[in-house]
Amino acid sequence: MNNKGEAPEPKDKFPVPPTPKERVSGPLPDPQKIAENIALGAFEVLSGYRSVQQLQRWLEPQLYVELAQRAGVRSRVKAKKSLPARVINSITCEPAEGVCEASVVVWNIDRPRGCAVRLAEHRGRWRAQALDVI
Repeated sequence: MNNKGEAPEPKDKFPVPPTPKERVSGPLPDPQKIAENIALGAFEVLSGYRSVQQLQRWLEPQLYVELAQRAGVRSRVKAKKSLPARVINSITCEPAEGVCEASVVVWNIDRPRGCAVRLAEHRGRWRAQALDVI
């Protein structure tokens, strides 16, 4: 018993850990703009205008490795250089909470090309889980 007449707490009792926050910093940004930027960045990496390291924050680790390998093969083949890519059109949908799928059309080299991006919430921001450059 302690000084107040209460029974002491058992010593083997562990404190309850705090629950993680659902969102780190409020609402997520617009997924359409993020998907456009990731697709544009991927085309710029493949064209030789951008370093793949600049996209590392926005890609899952396996996507980063795949894009780096593909960019390395393209650099050895000496890809055709042109003006930087630009987004022509994009469409997004959210099949589940915290998930967004986008299709982006990018003008690259001398023709339009397509890109499919699947984004998922990761620590309060969007991060690409899948990326298909067509």
